[in-house]
Amino acid sequence: MELHTDRRKVLVALDSREEVAALQRILYGEDWRLQFAGAFPETEAALRASPFGIVICSRRYQDGHGWKDLLQGIQGMSIPPQLIVADRLADEALWAEVLNLGGYDLLMTPFEPEEVRRVVSMAWDSRERELERAVPSSKLTKPADGGQQYAAVN
Repeated sequence: MELHTDRRKVLVALDSREEVAALQRILYGEDWRLQFAGAFPETEAALRASPFGIVICSRRYQDGHGWKDLLQGIQGMSIPPQLIVADRLADEALWAEVLNLGGYDLLMTPFEPEEVRRVVSMAWDSRERELERAVPSSKLTKPADGGQQYAAVN
């Protein structure tokens, strides 16, 4: 069996076009590969179709789903992506709830560029450590382009 993760791939699942545009500007040139999904079903389909290291999602979707629905789905994955919730009304109570239920962090919108870069980088580093614990380092290989990581798992 082969475990494949696309390194530095982020699924951005936000309802707001302004927030999506802000993330594009903030992370542009930072070697992140962003994929965008708007509605909750589109986000679920993207997660089934391809591995991601990080998901940045809205607190609530227009169809009534929310970040907890998304978290529940990704927690069933063998190596789930780090979930970062974004919301205008980010407060200490929501931050604690996100962390306590298994999300990685909470970002307030409108986005502060340095905070976004810091949180996304730390989420990625955390996921890399989880991958190293899940797959013995002797079984990890990196292709020359550094774009993808493969591990043979027996």
